Amino acid sequence: MIPLIRSYTRSGVITDTQGQAIAGARVEAIQLDRGTRRFSVTNGAGVYYLEGLPQGKYALKINGKSAGSMKLEESSEAFQELNLQQPSIP
Repeated sequence: MIPLIRSYTRSGVITDTQGQAIAGARVEAIQLDRGTRRFSVTNGAGVYYLEGLPQGKYALKINGKSAGSMKLEESSEAFQELNLQQPSIP
């Protein structure tokens, strides 16, 4: 038998500090314990898709800057919307 391994998808819109969607932003999820990375580039409407994420803790980055974290576990929804704001440039 082939074991089924649950994976997760997160999708959302990336906006700037004024709430405007950002096209062409690189969104990255880095699994903290393994260092594996998944990334997506937003479309013209600022939408990204991070698919095939295994359970674990992740650091989120937008264009290389920290944008928070997330934890995926057994009780997490398989597909969930996660809108993010691009960190402001100091």
